[in-house]
Amino acid sequence: MLPANARIVHCPFCGQRKELLNLASGNTFGAKHWSDQKMIAPMLPRVSPVQKCPACGKYYLQYNQPYEEGDDWSSERGELSYQQWKEAYEQFQADKRIKRDDMQVIRHHIIMAFNDEYYRYGDNAAEAFEEAFFVGIINDYIAANKWNSQNMLFKAELYREGGQMDKCRETLSAIAVDKLKSFEAKIFKDIEDRMERGDKKVFMI
Repeated sequence: MLPANARIVHCPFCGQRKELLNLASGNTFGAKHWSDQKMIAPMLPRVSPVQKCPACGKYYLQYNQPYEEGDDWSSERGELSYQQWKEAYEQFQADKRIKRDDMQVIRHHIIMAFNDEYYRYGDNAAEAFEEAFFVGIINDYIAANKWNSQNMLFKAELYREGGQMDKCRETLSAIAVDKLKSFEAKIFKDIEDRMERGDKKVFMI
């Protein structure tokens, strides 16, 4: 991993300056991949697509902002907690200018952040209202996404993580297992086994 000079963005609401991590190069050596599509790569850290302004507290899409290069490197990634992702979601939902694809990015990050909070590193059962919110996000993500043979496994996995095992089973049954690549067939079996046990936890693939 080779850091480059920081990427400097400004809050579109108040103009507050923020220096963010920028890489000249990186790699995926030692990366861990999870069933919710999260990748944790020590040599390829990623800046959060949504940033919280430290001055006014509002959220913005950092990749939509004009930027300039700093004079030195920065390790700041602006990662958000699960609760912060929820706050960002509420803000963006009220903004009619936000595009569909951007909302999908936000929903996906809420899914990954929920798993970080409750299931990725342990088994901390979420309260009923958090589970309900999570399931709603999953269903909205599924409804807004375009599904085909290339990503149908992920659809099944989302239903499983949301505890909707009947829909997970229905989705798996529509997949031609004999046409899957070997690693995809293993993921299929991992999803199926967990579905049969009623296990909603995210897992490493």
